[in-house]
Amino acid sequence: MQRPHLSRTPLSLATRRQTARHSLLSGALAASVLLGSSMAQATAVTLNIPAQSLASALNEFGKQANLQVLYSPDQVQGIKSHPVSGSLEPIKALEALLQGSGISYQLNGDTVILNQGTGIELGATNISGQGMGTSLTTEDTGSYTTGASNSSTKLPLSIRETPQTVTVITRQLMDDQAVQSIGDVLRNAPGISTQAYDSDRMEYSARGYAITNFQYDGVNTQYDGVFDEGATKVDMALYDRVDIVKGATGLLSGSGEPSATVNLIRKKPTRDFKASVTASAGSWDNYRTEGDISGPLNDDGSVRGRLVGVYQDADSYLDHYSKKNDVFYAILEADITPDTLLTFGLDYQNIKPRGSSWTGNPYYFSNYSKTDFSRSFNPATDWSRRDVVAQTTFASLEHRFANEWKVKGTLTRQTNDHDTQLGSASGGMPDPVTGTGMFFYWGKWEGHRVQNTFDLNATGPFSLFGREHELVVGVTSQSSRQTGATFDASRFGLVPGSIFDWKGDYPKPYFPKNGKYEINEDQNSAYLAARFKPADHLSLILGSRVSDFQYNDTNTYYVQSPTFSDNKTTSNQHGKVTPYAGVVYDLNDTYSAYASYTSIYKPVTERSKSGTTLAPTEGNSYEIGLKGEYFDGRLNASAAVFRTEQKNLAVYAGIDAANQTYYQSVDGATTKGIEFELAGELMPDWNVMAGYTYAQTKTADGGRLYGYPLETTKPENVARVFTTYRLPGMLNQVTVGGGVNWQSPFYGKIYNDAKGDYDIIEQQSYALVNLMTRYEYSEHLSFNLNANNVFDKKYLSGLGNFSTTYYGEPRSLTLTSKYTF
Repeated sequence: MQRPHLSRTPLSLATRRQTARHSLLSGALAASVLLGSSMAQATAVTLNIPAQSLASALNEFGKQANLQVLYSPDQVQGIKSHPVSGSLEPIKALEALLQGSGISYQLNGDTVILNQGTGIELGATNISGQGMGTSLTTEDTGSYTTGASNSSTKLPLSIRETPQTVTVITRQLMDDQAVQSIGDVLRNAPGISTQAYDSDRMEYSARGYAITNFQYDGVNTQYDGVFDEGATKVDMALYDRVDIVKGATGLLSGSGEPSATVNLIRKKPTRDFKASVTASAGSWDNYRTEGDISGPLNDDGSVRGRLVGVYQDADSYLDHYSKKNDVFYAILEADITPDTLLTFGLDYQNIKPRGSSWTGNPYYFSNYSKTDFSRSFNPATDWSRRDVVAQTTFASLEHRFANEWKVKGTLTRQTNDHDTQLGSASGGMPDPVTGTGMFFYWGKWEGHRVQNTFDLNATGPFSLFGREHELVVGVTSQSSRQTGATFDASRFGLVPGSIFDWKGDYPKPYFPKNGKYEINEDQNSAYLAARFKPADHLSLILGSRVSDFQYNDTNTYYVQSPTFSDNKTTSNQHGKVTPYAGVVYDLNDTYSAYASYTSIYKPVTERSKSGTTLAPTEGNSYEIGLKGEYFDGRLNASAAVFRTEQKNLAVYAGIDAANQTYYQSVDGATTKGIEFELAGELMPDWNVMAGYTYAQTKTADGGRLYGYPLETTKPENVARVFTTYRLPGMLNQVTVGGGVNWQSPFYGKIYNDAKGDYDIIEQQSYALVNLMTRYEYSEHLSFNLNANNVFDKKYLSGLGNFSTTYYGEPRSLTLTSKYTF
């Protein structure tokens, strides 16, 4: 038999009919795949084949692998394939497609003959890889893990090869949990705890510290935890997965808290047409619609595009609170040459909440007995808002050389606008009988921030002492300019009548403009990391980043007063080095032991009582652990012990006579803990994501460490588990699942005027139970039902923010339908 011609175009209809007639007349076996004489040893090809009917999957396999595929409909009828994506030898891809089908294969010269229940047994295969124009995607894989990630060092490493704890939230996990925002992702992620400022602002923490490092496709962005200009409100319809690298990540970010770096990986265009429409309806009139279309824009697929759109209109369990959300995403990929890829895209998100609270509810009545507001009570006025418009434009050019070196340049421009007008009846302590005595927290702020980031890096192999190693070298330049007006909100406003009768109906006061501000932040860095392989089972990663930081904050007021006087804060640090080291030793084919060290550096803009800028926070982070990779990478596990030491940690110290907040530096803040994670497929059709983290943070004198303005500690114990199982046999259209989010107590500070000192308040440990089920009506249509906080646990998600507390969300239901074309 002659070897078939390899072509991207399928066989003509006449040829297919002729081949089919010949097969029937000759009595050939029910199916055959003609692959070529050297298929078993063929070079890897890039594939992206979602789970679908086996017949469709085999057709798709033939097109993507440039191979002729023939099959009998009778043999594959009613069988669903497993997903295949990444760079893989064709024979391995075929094994993955047929896994669990009862169909085996035999190699017979140039032909692979499929047999029913006989022949070579198929092993479990997890496929993950990369190629030019192909990212390490998790979309349509059905998996809760991924084979590789470059989020920790910019080197493409498997989870097992990475000497830090890496949590991957895949597209399948996000769909199963019906997440809509990055906040939904983080509140369900292993090792992450959540605390609320108010109705629109959340703080997410890992290993005892707030998460402040957010990246998009590996590109850093600056985060403002006070205004939160969209960072924790990002809509997840745009993203394929989220990589969370735990601990300090100075090599990638240059600065930041030793908590975690959250890297959001965008969806990419596909080489074949695909489209979907998703609609959901949830508790409190939460309605949402998504559209997603992707595919080639020319005949040979060298130009590809993707569009995603979202519209959401939702009320809330909070009285007179609602939110509208508009999202648009477009991306274009073009193969300029077989080795050169151009990418251009933009995303836009417009978030409009109404009834936004500023802090929560008072903790004490005027007689210092505890208040007991309902979870639906909203202290905000009906006009209170935190409007955010976020837009990103990005472009990259990537070229792969013949020696496997790759150079990539990325340019990103982010624009954020916020319009904040707040009125919240949260101040004071009401009379327990009459409900009088409350006052407003109110104010007006606006800002326009433009952030430009350029990153240029090169990665590839190099030889040394007869062995091959890997290197990444790059530079990053980031500049941010934020401008806006300031407004006088110093007037004191009493809440009329009883707080028990509050409905949010209060006229909006006039906030006169009294000045302007400008904040400029710049960071320029150069980084280098090498992965040495001195032995087959040993790898050593050494890297460093050198950075310059500049910060200028200027406030100018039209009329000077003790409260509003011109001021300027400047901070400059040059040549700051953040080294990184990691070692991984393969104990056997399943387990690896690792250790890593990362330096901590964080420029500080907070001022002391004397008005001087505090010294930068510095420290060291250590981690040792054990990782396991089971079932050819379909299941990953890790266990880690970590320790973080910091000095010059800025903590809240008080308010001066000019009503300005000041801070002080604290040395000796130490965090130590352990972390366990398990993610992937326990057995066919059974997925799990689970984790437990213990992180204890203490000051040098052994005391608790409280944050600001959220004056709380972090829970020391956090456990997360979520699992799904697709039922077997006649019920295989049904998937059931659920999970538990548990955390130990955490503590807040409330100032008690009666005794002139702080009271320590506590939210005891609590567990939230979530359930889901999915029914796949057909190959194209599915329905998901999600129930969160099934037992309607009442708990506080925020303590101590301006002496208030904030309730977590009650039980909720969401029904989602998805139609794929």
